[in-house]
Amino acid sequence: MLLRAEMEQKDQLTHCYAGPEDVACDVCTGRKRKADKSCLVCLVSYCEKHLQPHYGSPSFKNHKLVNPSKNLQENICSRHDEVMKIFCRTDQQSICYLCTMDEHKGHETVPAAAEMDEKQKKLQESRQQIHQRIQDQEKDVKLLQREVEAINVSADKAVEDSEKIFTELIRLLQERSSDVKQQIRSQQETEVSRVKDVQEKLQQEITELKRKDAELEQFSHTEDHTQFLLNYPSLPALSESTGSSSIIVRPLRHFKDITEAVSELRDKLQDVLRDSWTNIPGPVSSRVGVYLDHRAESRPDSLSLYLLALDF
Repeated sequence: MLLRAEMEQKDQLTHCYAGPEDVACDVCTGRKRKADKSCLVCLVSYCEKHLQPHYGSPSFKNHKLVNPSKNLQENICSRHDEVMKIFCRTDQQSICYLCTMDEHKGHETVPAAAEMDEKQKKLQESRQQIHQRIQDQEKDVKLLQREVEAINVSADKAVEDSEKIFTELIRLLQERSSDVKQQIRSQQETEVSRVKDVQEKLQQEITELKRKDAELEQFSHTEDHTQFLLNYPSLPALSESTGSSSIIVRPLRHFKDITEAVSELRDKLQDVLRDSWTNIPGPVSSRVGVYLDHRAESRPDSLSLYLLALDF
């Protein structure tokens, strides 16, 4: 335990000594300790031990202590080797009291401490303005962030609504396509049945005519003229034929009409989609969420336009 305490004490002492990057105490002899403060009046840096007189003696009451500085010599006038405690406002530089009697004679001068106090006030005013500007811009950043969130929400809602509308439109088109297909097949069945009925009647007539022709052919081979003339009046008369003159060949116009109606529907849809698309608002510069909401409430229901186009 004793050895450990000695080692800790030694480390503390080593930590107190100034290194190459530290400001050394100007009073210490031998190995110098780290400076705790620098005095702008004495132009000397003191460690904690040698700084005590500045705290205890009234003689040092007006001395200005600052954090340790290696640049204390910059406070000495290079011409008169005196501490520069005066500020020349005319030339905007620090000077010593001898300079006021020499090249700065007649210039506007004030104590350096007073000039520093005034400039500190201006500095604080500038900082307050900067802080106010920061607060204002942070508010703007938050507003813009909320606008970004509103844009994203509005865009997601628009995508969702558009998908629902197009899904409904596709469903309606599929239903109408099924109706048209059913209509064509129904009309096809009706027409085919009508034609087959006529075809069957004609086939029956053909069969009957062939039978009669066979009878007539057999009768025509009768050699006995008495029998031929006797039976000739009893030959069956031909019934009225369902011939070509009574058959109405209807052109397949009705199927073409349906195709043309579907083509017209396609053209209407293309026109509606094109016209509706030109009404969709493009990029907006500000308050996008509110703008899109207003447009959504004011523009016509696109699905209604599609349904009108479907009603052919």
